[in-house]
Amino acid sequence: MAFRLKFSTRALREIGEARAWYEIQSAGLGEEFIAAMELQLKRLEQAPLLYAEVIPKVRRALLPRFPYGLFYIVQEDLVHVLAVLHDVRNPGRWPKV
Repeated sequence: MAFRLKFSTRALREIGEARAWYEIQSAGLGEEFIAAMELQLKRLEQAPLLYAEVIPKVRRALLPRFPYGLFYIVQEDLVHVLAVLHDVRNPGRWPKV
């Protein structure tokens, strides 16, 4: 069974910001970031419960090659991506889900 993906406005903004930052660092690197993101999203569609909870109900899937994590919750057949954060950001400061 494939899960559906849903993105918060925050997550979409963070993806765009990270892509733009990497593209400024090196032409094409922003697209490589997006490719790594898409690979991890495909994994989440198939098996979102593989990744551990980092705060109650919120799971984190790390991106390959890039120091970012996808923070999400699973609700029935839906994976709701809440945020896409660099590893140095602290998700523990979020409001409780």
